Amino acid sequence: MNIVVKTAAGKYIVRPDTTWERDNEDVYLPEFVSEVSWAPVLFARISKPGRSVGEEFAERYYDGIGYGVLLYPENLIDGSAEGFACASCLDHTSFLPFPVYNKITLGREGNVFELKADGNQIFRYNSANAGMIRKAIAEATRYIYIRTGDIMAIELDSRKTLCRRGDAPLQLSGTYCDNFSLDFKIIL
Repeated sequence: MNIVVKTAAGKYIVRPDTTWERDNEDVYLPEFVSEVSWAPVLFARISKPGRSVGEEFAERYYDGIGYGVLLYPENLIDGSAEGFACASCLDHTSFLPFPVYNKITLGREGNVFELKADGNQIFRYNSANAGMIRKAIAEATRYIYIRTGDIMAIELDSRKTLCRRGDAPLQLSGTYCDNFSLDFKIIL
C-alpha cells in the first residue's frame, strides 16, 4: 500500500505505508526533528488497480474520500530532491483517518473541512470536488501503477510551519461534515 501525493506544486511523490497514521495516535518525532511543517490534503481510497487511467474513467478507481494532514520535518528538507524524499518517508507523518466518507459528500454545500491547532482555526476548505480526484488519478497513473488499497492524496495548500521544538506539544484537530476526523498531539 502506498500513498500517492499530488503536491501543491503539482508534482507526484509516493510516501510509504509506514508513514500512514489512520488511528489518530499522538506522534512522537525523533530528537533530530526541530521544526514541523504541514499540508492539508483531500484523499481517496483506491478500489481498483490501474495504469494510464483516462480522466473520464477515474471515477471507477476510488470508493471513498477523506481529509487529512501530511507532516514534514523541515530540517530534513535542504533544497535537494533527496532531502524532500527523506522528509516524506518519516514514520507516522501521514494522518489520513479511516473510515472514509462516501464520495458523494464532495461538493455538497455545508460539508466543510476545518483544521485547528491548539483550538485556533488554521485551515478551512469547502471547494473540493470529484473532478480534483479524477484529474489526480489520471495524471498520477501516467507514471505510477496504482493498486487496490493505495491512497491518492492531494495537497490543498502549500507547506507551512506548524510548530518548533520549543512550541510542542501541539494539539491538532480536524472536522469534516461536523464530525471529528483528526485529533492528535505532535510531541517533539
